[in-house]
Amino acid sequence: MKVVGCCNSILSAISSNNPRSSPSPSPSSSSSSAYALPPHPITKRRSIIFTASIVVASYLQLCPKSPSQSAIAQQLDDTQQEEDRVVRLFEETSPSVVFIKDLEIINNPNNTDEVVMVDDEKAKVEGTGSGFIWDTFGHIVTNYHVVEKLATDQNGRQRCKIFLVDKNGNSLSRDGKIVGVDPSCDLAVLKVDIEGIEVKPVDIGSAQKLNVGQSCYAIGNPYGYENTLTTGVVSGLGREIPSPNGGAIRGAIQTDAAINSGNSGGPLLDSHGHVIGVNTATFTRKGSGMSSGVNFAIPIDTVVKTVPYLIVYGTAYRDRF
Repeated sequence: MKVVGCCNSILSAISSNNPRSSPSPSPSSSSSSAYALPPHPITKRRSIIFTASIVVASYLQLCPKSPSQSAIAQQLDDTQQEEDRVVRLFEETSPSVVFIKDLEIINNPNNTDEVVMVDDEKAKVEGTGSGFIWDTFGHIVTNYHVVEKLATDQNGRQRCKIFLVDKNGNSLSRDGKIVGVDPSCDLAVLKVDIEGIEVKPVDIGSAQKLNVGQSCYAIGNPYGYENTLTTGVVSGLGREIPSPNGGAIRGAIQTDAAINSGNSGGPLLDSHGHVIGVNTATFTRKGSGMSSGVNFAIPIDTVVKTVPYLIVYGTAYRDRF
């Protein structure tokens, strides 16, 4: 009703201001002619078109948003909410992810590799990896192959430096000591001294009810770049990948979330920030001048079964008998 009233007002205003649209004067009111000329047909048509344009413009101003506009606005709002959710997931989980440096004590530091001081000795950085805080006692879960040199060191030259943050966001570094290893599952547990420090363990999920196509997220330190987030989907389930001791790891999760050198040992997360796997390997196939990688993670259910035995006994359950 408001639109109609507005249109009527506009039409009345146009009629009153347009002399050609005014009623023709009667013969008695004109001294120069016996009758008035009718409006020119082209002028009349232009007046109608102009009037219709004003009516449409007035309607668009008064009517609510069209369905298409509402759909676009809703889509933009959904996109913003999804981005905010991923940002929160990273902010809440990244304090539980650690950066691991594999070091070797050296006598001659004259080389181009990175050299750091460890226990008043100079050490060369041989590799980097990731891990995550398992509990409030300072246990850290990572891949066996990340700390293999430390686990097999016979000369006392290997060291492991772990960089982490406390619950207040303060950065710190600690020496990591091996608690237990399981090469057949490519898992290892380290421990750092966190006396007087409060840390944030990860939230453990499950891989039992995963579906191909659902979103997943990897946090780690690829190529030494700390706190890196990559996103993707679960690409496959129940895969079989080789283990460091030559066996097979069954039930692995395949994902297209980027897992590069240094991501190994870091967590693979679901949309709720729960750990569903340990990022472990990327197999690359080269050809036609291009290379593509397929990424895998050890399912968290395997980790949950293995880690308690590594913490208590230093070895997997099956290796105790």
